[in-house]
Amino acid sequence: MTSNIAKSMNAMFEVEREFPIVALFDEINIRFAKLFHERHMELVNSKNILVPSMEKQISKSINLENKLLAHQIANYKFSINGHGDVDTIDFQRRTCM
Repeated sequence: MTSNIAKSMNAMFEVEREFPIVALFDEINIRFAKLFHERHMELVNSKNILVPSMEKQISKSINLENKLLAHQIANYKFSINGHGDVDTIDFQRRTCM
């Protein structure tokens, strides 16, 4: 059974597969160097320091964390609701239950 990666590689190097082994490795090196260079150039002028896939993942996490609701119970006590949990925070005693 072949994987999608193997099929992609076979399709990418359909003609080159018939080359001698040294020429095949040279072609693989050239192709991947070109792909990595193109990818690098896309991100060079980016404002972000992370790749787009990580930006999306972090953005999802931040959006989940922003959905916590706080309700004041007493002077220093708050009830925090979110993600299906309810916790009580007491700032005076510095406890979280």
